[in-house]
Amino acid sequence: MLMDRIDTLQGGWDKNEVALMSRAFADMNTLFEMHDNVKRLLPDFESYQDPVAYFNAKDLAEEGGALDRQTEKVLNDLDALANALDGKRKSLRLDMIRSFDSLRFLVLYLGSALVIIGSIVAILLVRGITRPVHRLRSILLELGRGVFPQSPIIHRNDEVGDMSVALGGLVAGLRRTTDFSHALAAGDFKADYQPLSEEDVLGHALLMMRSELKERERHLEEKVRERTDEVVRQKDEVERQGKKVVELYKNVTDSIRYAKRLQESILPSEARVQDLLPGAFILYRPKDIVSGDFYWVEPIGDKTVFAAVDCTGHGVPGAFMSLVGHNGLNQVVKERGLTEPAAILGELNRIAYETLHMDRGQNVRDGMDMALCTFHPSTLTLEYAGANCPLYIVRNGEVISYPPNKLAIGGFALEGVQFSGHLLQLQKGDSVYVFSDGYADQFGGPKGKKFLYRRFRELLVELQDDPPAVRKTKLATAFTSWKGGLEQVDDVLVMGLQV
Repeated sequence: MLMDRIDTLQGGWDKNEVALMSRAFADMNTLFEMHDNVKRLLPDFESYQDPVAYFNAKDLAEEGGALDRQTEKVLNDLDALANALDGKRKSLRLDMIRSFDSLRFLVLYLGSALVIIGSIVAILLVRGITRPVHRLRSILLELGRGVFPQSPIIHRNDEVGDMSVALGGLVAGLRRTTDFSHALAAGDFKADYQPLSEEDVLGHALLMMRSELKERERHLEEKVRERTDEVVRQKDEVERQGKKVVELYKNVTDSIRYAKRLQESILPSEARVQDLLPGAFILYRPKDIVSGDFYWVEPIGDKTVFAAVDCTGHGVPGAFMSLVGHNGLNQVVKERGLTEPAAILGELNRIAYETLHMDRGQNVRDGMDMALCTFHPSTLTLEYAGANCPLYIVRNGEVISYPPNKLAIGGFALEGVQFSGHLLQLQKGDSVYVFSDGYADQFGGPKGKKFLYRRFRELLVELQDDPPAVRKTKLATAFTSWKGGLEQVDDVLVMGLQV
């Protein structure tokens, strides 16, 4: 209807007005073609997913774009025509302006809507792509550190989904490879495993390693069987030898225990000691079954000769030496009747030296240390001579020490050297002590050191007012306490006499 009205109006126009109208029509046709092009590019909302179509349409329809410029051109043509037609065409111009304003409004707002919708679609598309890609990137970084993904990989029906499928296959293959490696490490060489492909270098290397490990295990099992058989043979031999050793040990132990009974038979009983030396006590504690220390008591007329003897060594060697010393004392004192301690030691040294060193080309330091005393009960006098063993007398809270000769019985020929004798006048209440070095040499205490003679003398002073039996008990208790868990280092012998 509008075109008919324009044709009717043209009947009264001049050439310039007709030309202006023709140009306006041409520009309008161009505008309509551009509009139709926008509609062809974006016929529906699904077409907005095509980025090329969307951005081409946006280039035409956006504000200031080609469509907007063409519209402005048409409006300018119409303004020129309207100015030419002046007032008689004002109504037509107003109608045309309204029509084109409506078209412009439609194009502008439709373009804006298209831009907004396109942006939303683009954001959704980007999020739908970037999120899976970031997830795949994170999984690859974790795999680079040797960590398998904790959650399953989601598959999609697009290119990213194809990447997810490939990555999921890689993870599954690596899991199988890891499980297979653990099985090999646990010795399960029958575990099944299929490489990821013919080109899977790691998978084929694992299969080769399985074969090598299986073969090595077979060789190792053979060696273990051979070694086991050898160990069993050795064990049987050790058991046979062990039985022999046990039997031999039993025989030796039985012999030593029998020797102990023999050694105890040569020692006077405590009852006999008490009869011969009233107020006496003996602390006797061998280190082993038999001892190198021994004590000797014998009456000669109205006198009593007694001795504390420490032979070289302890155990069996010391026990044999004690027999030499015991027999020598019996021979010198009982058979020859000698009672002077210095003379007894000199004669005993000769006998021991001849016994221990006869037909030997060199001196051997075998022998014994001894404290020998002769007690006269009627006069309370005491004769003493010592070979490396001193004599202690405790009187009025003090210890009086009498030194021995630094000579060992039987260790060497005296060649004119004589032992020194001491004649002592005892007093009522005196305590006389002879002893070996085992008590003072014992290690123990809080620092594992020797007991020493200083502590021994202090202990004897503390025990001065106690009865003989109590002294013996306290001496034994103090020794055990000092020794603690340490091993006894030597035989222990202490003889005490209360005057």
